[in-house]
Amino acid sequence: MIGSLLIHEMALKRRARVAIGCDFSSKTSPLLLNSLLFATRERYIEPLLVADRLPGNEEDSEGVVGNEIPAIISPSPWEDLVQLLKGGVVDSAVRGNLSSRKVVPELRSAFGCTNLCRASLLEVEGRLVMLAPVGIDEGDSQGDLLNVVDGCSRLASRLGMPFRVAVISGGRLEDRGRSSRVDRMLDSSDALVGALKSKGIDAANFGVEIERAVDEGFTLILAPDGVFGNLIFRSLALVGKVQSYGACATALPKTFIDTSRSKTSYLLPLILASALG
Repeated sequence: MIGSLLIHEMALKRRARVAIGCDFSSKTSPLLLNSLLFATRERYIEPLLVADRLPGNEEDSEGVVGNEIPAIISPSPWEDLVQLLKGGVVDSAVRGNLSSRKVVPELRSAFGCTNLCRASLLEVEGRLVMLAPVGIDEGDSQGDLLNVVDGCSRLASRLGMPFRVAVISGGRLEDRGRSSRVDRMLDSSDALVGALKSKGIDAANFGVEIERAVDEGFTLILAPDGVFGNLIFRSLALVGKVQSYGACATALPKTFIDTSRSKTSYLLPLILASALG
């Protein structure tokens, strides 16, 4: 648990100003408020809620919004959330349960980037493991994947993690010849491993064997593209209940943590946002 405990210690020491977006029409808003209140009372963060409206009594049963938790109410909270981050009003931001379709374009426009290079941080059997790319529109080319790896390398350095890249593909290495599509994927992963090694990065091709990569201590699971990465994330975190700290947008100069609207708790992303803020 050393890695995850370190993140908690970093957050407690930093106690960053963290903004989180909230759509109170979503059924997850009470869970989001509970996470925000716990993170505030345990002194992990200095909070700021950015929401579309004030919560109803059922959502805010303790009446903490406006008392313990300051809030900005806006007809376009996704815009305010990004502008607060860009302008340095807060140290870091968490998407919360706002729509990705609204937040992601706003981030790209505000920071002038086409690829956020999102990397999920997971806790697997007490160890921290990154999974990337996880945005369905990311990682479409080798160049994109190399940029994702660069961002993950910086994230690993900030968290004090060793950096070893497990390149994942569409089949076992011995499966060549069974499918032309799998053959193409294996060829692409071989080429990617070669490109990474030429940059001095510890990398290996694990084919489809994610479990072996984790067992052998690799710290970045690099999916073939963002669609595969998103499916892997949902299988691990949303079905398998592997703990997730959210996905850090590593291409940005500021700390932004992306979250799934299907989460039942937003505590760990808030803690990561404070640790990196």
